[in-house]
Amino acid sequence: MLLPLFLFFLGLLLGGGGVWLATRAHKEGERAQQDRFQSIAAEALRQSHESFLLLAESRLKQSEQAAAATLDKKTTAIDALVGPVRETLNKMDSQIQALELKREGAYQELLKAVTLSNEAQQRLRDDTGQLLQALRAPSTRGRWGEIQVRRILEMTGMSEHTKDFSAQTPLQGEDGLLRPDYIVTLPGGRCVVIDSKVPLSAYMDGASADAPETRLAALRQHARQMREHIRALSGKAYGDQIEGAADFVVLFVPGDHFLGAALDTDPELIDYSSAQNVVLATPMTLVALLRTVALSWRQENLRENAMKLGELGGELYAAVATMSEHITDVGRKLGGSLESYNKMIGSLERNVLSKARRLRDYGATKEGKTLPDLLEPIDLTPRLLTLQDVSLKDDAA
Repeated sequence: MLLPLFLFFLGLLLGGGGVWLATRAHKEGERAQQDRFQSIAAEALRQSHESFLLLAESRLKQSEQAAAATLDKKTTAIDALVGPVRETLNKMDSQIQALELKREGAYQELLKAVTLSNEAQQRLRDDTGQLLQALRAPSTRGRWGEIQVRRILEMTGMSEHTKDFSAQTPLQGEDGLLRPDYIVTLPGGRCVVIDSKVPLSAYMDGASADAPETRLAALRQHARQMREHIRALSGKAYGDQIEGAADFVVLFVPGDHFLGAALDTDPELIDYSSAQNVVLATPMTLVALLRTVALSWRQENLRENAMKLGELGGELYAAVATMSEHITDVGRKLGGSLESYNKMIGSLERNVLSKARRLRDYGATKEGKTLPDLLEPIDLTPRLLTLQDVSLKDDAA
């Protein structure tokens, strides 16, 4: 009875030990197989990662080289476009500065001219007594009138616009030789004739006379001489003989007292001279007249500069329009590069990273190394010029 029981328990003990040994051997085989599988998977992941990095690096270098070459070309093209624009802006800046200097100079010149006119008027009054003696000689009187006119021309800045015929040959007119003292040119091809040969001999006699009757008779003779000179000057018809000349002649009287003395005895002298197209001008009147002419020349110069600025602005406008087109072209090509990059990122995400992430599910990972969850594409696109900006060239044309 005991032997069968002993054999039964012995069989159970031996069977359990065999099962335990078989189970243990099976677990050790699975553990070794899992270690080999993890090693193979890690090696495959490492090789795949290295291959991907080499491929990405190669593609990135090619893209960078192509982008750098394109950027260099566009930079050279943009520099070629910006160069003329820079030169145009420099020219415009120089002309604006020149205009500003002229404007400031005009104000300073006007102030200086008024001061010089006051000083000259005072000197004229102080020197009248001495001039009365010196002007008794006809040649001296004529020379004095010419000098007075020349000084006024220099004072008003009209010397460069004046022809001086005092030392030149006369002009040939239809009725004979014409000898104007000065011809002041005006903007637009017009001119004004100035005559400085006013008769003063009778005035000199009246200034030196002691008796009132003699003085009055001399001053009347002075008025008659001026009237006769006005008639003769009007008969020369400078407006018909000289091309572009105004229909009046300026008769320069070298002092207010000379004209005042003639008007005292002949109050209608002004009306007579106006009817004869002769303008009687004292030094201050001539200064005002020439100042007006000088202002017309300055306005003409400003108008010419404004026209040049307008032309320069048109050229700048067209250059900016052309440069806008090139900038738009550069933006489009940069947008194409970004689109190619985004396509490469999408292909990597779909075909490589998606499969590599599945290895992580099987435990085929290496400590400290993880794949990114998602590679973000570049969503930014170059900002293109608006339709209004692109149409600048058409507007400039």
